Amino acid sequence: MTAPTSSLIMVKRGYFKPPIRGKLQMYKTLIISGFLLVSAGACNLTQETRFPTAADDEFFKEKPAEDEVFRILITEDEYILRQVAEEDHIFARPSPLARKENHKLFREYDEKWDFMDFTHQGLLRVKLNPQTGMIENVDYEGGKAPRAWQASIMFRDDLMRYEFGFKSGIVQPREFKVRYEWRIKKDPDLTPEEAREKAREFLLDQKT
Repeated sequence: MTAPTSSLIMVKRGYFKPPIRGKLQMYKTLIISGFLLVSAGACNLTQETRFPTAADDEFFKEKPAEDEVFRILITEDEYILRQVAEEDHIFARPSPLARKENHKLFREYDEKWDFMDFTHQGLLRVKLNPQTGMIENVDYEGGKAPRAWQASIMFRDDLMRYEFGFKSGIVQPREFKVRYEWRIKKDPDLTPEEAREKAREFLLDQKT
């Protein structure tokens, strides 16, 4: 009876040391557990990117430019994301809340600029961090931003909210392009005077 009591005291006071093999097994278990926790956290991003279908707008069916991977079409009623290349390597998933808030902002400008049919376009080049896959930089390809400076900022801000996942676990491609098209329809109920006033306000905004 004395030996077990003595052993318990030694363990309680920290005198007992587990065998080397036991230590290695313990460390191995901790390392594997930690790896699984990190992996679980990294896998929250799931593939939700859709590819163009026959029912999609013609905008999505045009041949992609070099390095173009995603396209985004914005209208008063819709915000549509499609992937047009690199489907074996990368996928995108925007924040649903960010998408909703961004579309709300676009719709506010729809109401301000609905004095005529309007299309704003932009082709942006994205650079990702090679380790994290997070966006490092977004610039307009060739420096060609949309003619309305508000659209230029809104496209860029919208894209900066995206996250990307990689099927092989490797950040590939690290650089690619995203094309935006934002369509605004003329309000048929506007009087000629109202349309002219909105057009005047738009032109003044572009000079500020």
